[in-house]
Amino acid sequence: MKHKHKCFLELIRREMYLFFKEFTSRIIDISIVLASNVLVFGYLMSKMGLNTSYGAFILVGAISSFGLFITISRATVLAQDANDKKISNFLILPISSSAVFISIAFSWALQTSILSLCLFPLGKLLLWNKFDLSHFSIIKFVLMFISTNLFYGFFALWIASFVTNLRDTSWLWCRVINPLFMFCGYYYSWQAVYELSPAIGTLHFLNPLLYVLEGTKAAILGQTGYLSFWICLFAVCSFGTLFACHAISRFKKQLDCV
Repeated sequence: MKHKHKCFLELIRREMYLFFKEFTSRIIDISIVLASNVLVFGYLMSKMGLNTSYGAFILVGAISSFGLFITISRATVLAQDANDKKISNFLILPISSSAVFISIAFSWALQTSILSLCLFPLGKLLLWNKFDLSHFSIIKFVLMFISTNLFYGFFALWIASFVTNLRDTSWLWCRVINPLFMFCGYYYSWQAVYELSPAIGTLHFLNPLLYVLEGTKAAILGQTGYLSFWICLFAVCSFGTLFACHAISRFKKQLDCV
């Protein structure tokens, strides 16, 4: 049992080592993207009649959703390793094949957590008093933050199990990532959509990212105007578990794991 735990932690350590080798580049990239979003929606768009609090709305949405793009980039690499059978080198270790894939998802979750936390000070600095934290709930935030990043890890693992050719990944962005992101509540709240059309609002419940953003905004900006935090937390955990089970099952079949 001790050796299994050690192998599990070593696999995570390996992924984190690779992550920190390119950490500076990654933090610069997402900081530029975050700053662009916050400055445009927090200041420039306010001149077009948008509420001055919209910048904070976008900031929280960015912090809670950027993990999706971070992990998806890793997922394509894993898919290539699986197609080239390089991942088989890890499957001969004295731990179960399920533990190998779980360690990968855990390491991705840890990476997104680190990068996302780094964005908070930058966002607060850019918005300053426009980012009101008077409704911030540390307990709710921690619960949603951990659940969200684990969700992204297993969702990316699930996506990787479907990628068979890296030269043809346009379908991934056009058919999966972009629709999920555009209709997850990044630019608007679910309540606003439901008031516009109850039918469209109901369809939004099929998007797991909706619960991530609504739950995070409820934890940071306050419950008023957003879906129930506890419902969102339950949904994120449920979706994450489903993606984890299906992804591991698919990889086992692809790689003929015993």
